[in-house]
Amino acid sequence: MAPSGGRPVFFLGGLTAGGNLAGARHLAKHQPELHRRFGADRPFALVLRIVEPAAYGTDLTELVADVTDVAFQPEVPTTATAGAEPPDRRGSPPTGYVMET
Repeated sequence: MAPSGGRPVFFLGGLTAGGNLAGARHLAKHQPELHRRFGADRPFALVLRIVEPAAYGTDLTELVADVTDVAFQPEVPTTATAGAEPPDRRGSPPTGYVMET
């Protein structure tokens, strides 16, 4: 969901700076499709792969997996966390999470 300012927040978790750039390019290129698929208020998490980086640099990516369901599952209390203070949620989940493989 968008923070109180109304603008979406994206977290890009690449293994390298090139992975971050590829994730940003993927979001920019596929924004209309992602908006249709997830809407403006639904968080999502994707795993991307850079296709032949030696030939295409960070310009060509492919979707490896949509891990939205797993990434945004409610935390299940375990014996280690039962009775513990809830985590600080001020840094709410990002609207989009893209990770390079």
